[in-house]
Amino acid sequence: MSVVEELAEFVCGLGYDDVPARVRELTKAQTASVLAAIFAGQHSVDAAAVKSAALTFRPSGEARVIPTGERVGVRDAILINNAYSMALDYDDYLYMGHTGHSAVLVALALGEAEGHSARDVLTAQVAGNEIGGRVGASAVLGPQNGQAWSFIHAIIGAVVASKLWKLSRAETAHALAIALYQPTFTLWPGFMGPGSKVLTSAHPSVVGVEAAAFARAGMTGAREIFEHRRKGFWASFTYAPLPKMLGGLGEAWVSDTLAFKRYPGCAYIDTTLDALFAALAEFRHERGRALAPEEVRRIVVDASLLTVEMDNLSSEHVHADEPLSPVNINFSIPFNVGIAIAAGKHDGAALAQTELDARAVLIRELAAKTELRHDWGMSLAVVRAFDGVLGGGGVMAELRPSQALAILAGYQRQLGGAKRTGVRPAALMGEWSAISRMLRAARRRASSGVAGSRDFTGFRMVFPAEVTLETNDGRSHRARKDVPLGAPGLEGRAAVAHDKLVHEAQPRLSPEGAARLSECVRNLELAPIAALVDAACGR
Repeated sequence: MSVVEELAEFVCGLGYDDVPARVRELTKAQTASVLAAIFAGQHSVDAAAVKSAALTFRPSGEARVIPTGERVGVRDAILINNAYSMALDYDDYLYMGHTGHSAVLVALALGEAEGHSARDVLTAQVAGNEIGGRVGASAVLGPQNGQAWSFIHAIIGAVVASKLWKLSRAETAHALAIALYQPTFTLWPGFMGPGSKVLTSAHPSVVGVEAAAFARAGMTGAREIFEHRRKGFWASFTYAPLPKMLGGLGEAWVSDTLAFKRYPGCAYIDTTLDALFAALAEFRHERGRALAPEEVRRIVVDASLLTVEMDNLSSEHVHADEPLSPVNINFSIPFNVGIAIAAGKHDGAALAQTELDARAVLIRELAAKTELRHDWGMSLAVVRAFDGVLGGGGVMAELRPSQALAILAGYQRQLGGAKRTGVRPAALMGEWSAISRMLRAARRRASSGVAGSRDFTGFRMVFPAEVTLETNDGRSHRARKDVPLGAPGLEGRAAVAHDKLVHEAQPRLSPEGAARLSECVRNLELAPIAALVDAACGR
């Protein structure tokens, strides 16, 4: 079978009872996280622009805009709700992909408008996560990464719609192929700077649903859309395709790796902020009061290459003569540190434009006192965590020398140029023995023929960061976090997502209304999807 046919077989065969109970609970927590992101995104002027434009020519329908309740067609509900959920980068993520925008919001819109059972909606959401995460992983060694994998929302939209509409295996395969016929991707200038970022998942999600509708009406797609050697998806979007990443469907659940952001912004800021708040708590414990921003002499953040390069990519889009915006500071370590100290918190309200404007001078002063440094040991910890979960030799054992060179050359083109934050190659020598051990172990496992069992239940979402806070009196406070709160590797992930929903739903909903909404999500299967949307809209 072709790749899309294998994926379609899983989608069509998956039933609610096939999904482990732990995965169902994490999937419901994902719904809570995405709804929380929508409430937090209500501050976004860019998402409001999407809503205004869509409502100008909207057809009436049976799906609703959350949380304001306007009744629109399914396409407009998906478009508008996605824009708000994307606005502050406050989403969930898994190994590998940011799947929640499409998996949750396509399922909710279709579920409400067409009256699908809550069990069917949840099952379709799981299928979307499982396929979306694996498609992202298969293309991880390529020019697009993370949120820039906007094409996964197209294939997730097609999966969710195909599942809810109960398309045949052949129709579902065609839907997936049609969704990837014109794969979407982001360009850094449109993602890191302006408000166009809010469209990242919106349009692709709609494209995916349309692809399923076209397949249902008889349209065909290319069976070899993934694997065609010259102009297939992998040939166009990876330096070294990893088709094995698509394996294990129904046995290993990538949904086990769902992580829920505690702070609005890139996932790579989470451990930095966790460590910063731990250092601030230590200051408060020792001094009996909160830190005053003017007491800060210097803040040093040591982190992995992922954190450093995301900060580098964002820095060229932040300008001294322009107002701070939640779009162009979402990936900046210094600015997010500045926001957390200046506001005393880091949530959706702290990133409202009025709040950023009011604290802009102080935030910029604190950002100027913050130094971000790369730590090779932390980078290797990320590699070990992500590669080790695959069993066998992992990704490293599969790469040919020519592919490794292509990857290095490709990333140099993408991440090259002037660096505000440097990566010091000399420091790599201190970690060379660890790198050599990793490579030798990967080769041994591969040569032994031991494939290893893929198991995501033990995965730790490792993004190490250490924060050193120095005050004007010469004292310092240091804290390190390796796994962000809300991520696999720590207890209580689902609780983080539900707490986030209750917090961000206020003051739009009353405290009682926010708690009721969280309870509706926890008990998703017990009521129609329309009842959940009612609760999200304060009804």
